[in-house]
Amino acid sequence: MDRRILEHDAESIFWTTWRLQLTIPSVLAEGEEFDLRITSFAPDEMPRHGFDREIVFTESPGIEGLPKSVALFPEDGGCTTVRGLTAVGPETARIVAVPQGCPGEVKSNPAWVRKDPPYRVFWGDLHVHTKTSNCHAWACKDPEFCYAYARDAARLDFAAAADHLRGIASEPERWARLQELSRVYNEPGRFVSFLAFESSHRSGYGGDNNAYFLGDDAPYFWLDREDMKGNNPEVSMRQLWDFLDATGEPYMTAPHHTARAFKYREFEKGEYDPEREAFFEVYSSWGSSERRHTRFGIRGGNSEEAAYLQDALRAGCIYGVLCSSDDHRTMPGGQGYNWTAPAGTNNLSAYVHRGLAAICAPELSRKALWDALWKRRTYGTTFARTLLDFSIGDAQMGDAVKLGAGDSLRKKRTVTVDLLPEDHQAPSVILVRNGEDIARADWSPEKPQVTFTDEEPLERVAIRDARFHPEPFVVYYVRAENVIDQTQWSSPIWLDL
Repeated sequence: MDRRILEHDAESIFWTTWRLQLTIPSVLAEGEEFDLRITSFAPDEMPRHGFDREIVFTESPGIEGLPKSVALFPEDGGCTTVRGLTAVGPETARIVAVPQGCPGEVKSNPAWVRKDPPYRVFWGDLHVHTKTSNCHAWACKDPEFCYAYARDAARLDFAAAADHLRGIASEPERWARLQELSRVYNEPGRFVSFLAFESSHRSGYGGDNNAYFLGDDAPYFWLDREDMKGNNPEVSMRQLWDFLDATGEPYMTAPHHTARAFKYREFEKGEYDPEREAFFEVYSSWGSSERRHTRFGIRGGNSEEAAYLQDALRAGCIYGVLCSSDDHRTMPGGQGYNWTAPAGTNNLSAYVHRGLAAICAPELSRKALWDALWKRRTYGTTFARTLLDFSIGDAQMGDAVKLGAGDSLRKKRTVTVDLLPEDHQAPSVILVRNGEDIARADWSPEKPQVTFTDEEPLERVAIRDARFHPEPFVVYYVRAENVIDQTQWSSPIWLDL
């Protein structure tokens, strides 16, 4: 065989088994200095030491100070940083590179460049399992790996190891170690860790939920009962909340994959508490719990009950929205299939896209992220670091606004959606009102801001006598979808009449 063909095949194999990630901050101030962080990944999504190729930068719109090229060396451990870059805008920034021998370009995530940014967008994963969970033993890793991988390889801003209670309770020292790791890895300005656990409840008792703490000293929840050792205990959410209340530690809980056929949370009958629940995990590698019919069916089957985000909103629940991975490989922010058998066979009901959470906050600190979660300044994405925001008049994403009798929004509303996709696809933006898709528009680079006008009088479409919010209200959110299954969900805006 011709040697040139062999060399060509070797290059093809190399670039189908290696991945290069370029990461920059998602929101930058004009004139701000920042770093480009580079990670080379092997097929197993571990940083690869052997990436020794030069990376040539071909474009850097909105950025100054980028060198013509940078060389990665085996001793870099697969990760390196280019420092001293400056954001100049005018509105967006992105880095484009061609690594030596690569048949195509590699692009960084996009960034908004603002003169005076009202917030920053921080990326993370609040639902990661480790070997402390006592499940998926062939794939789960040490809890410390969770935080180190998220921070140093995937280049996330925050993470939480949310292990199963039955695993935590099996060895007393496990929770103490999770507390210590959360304390050690919490470095404001660099990385934020959260102490957390997953609490499983039978259908009719709340389904699966995670609990998160602001501090590092809270105890985990446990009842000395045989059914607590499984994943379907007949324990109510109120029992969990009463225990957490008694600790005196600030906390929040969040439901996830609520729409599983064999363990769901029904919002027409179940419990809900806005003082204790901050957000709803709408998507993970299990699939999407947004609505009954979706491109992301639930692993194991979808429930026929009122167990979806849209059901929760119609019932008057006030949730922020985000996505997580529910990762059982302890690789938050890694790509590839999550649910794998020991031999590496992919489970057909899993998704290559694993969720990421976006939190809009003024700074990278645990308190700032915590406050933003309670204010519902969040959105979720299947994986891409797409930038998303939306507003209705002066109401921002996550707001619940009481309208006066003469407020003009009662008659007509202009909905503004700011979107900047990571993958250069042209997504469709869907406006959802009271759980129904009411308008769709195509995004384009020439028109990055999408607007909708809803002239339906609110009195005519308002939800009334909802179980958890009897006063009339209308709730909006947006969903962005593109042709390669990338999806983003905003937190809602509530307008109370």
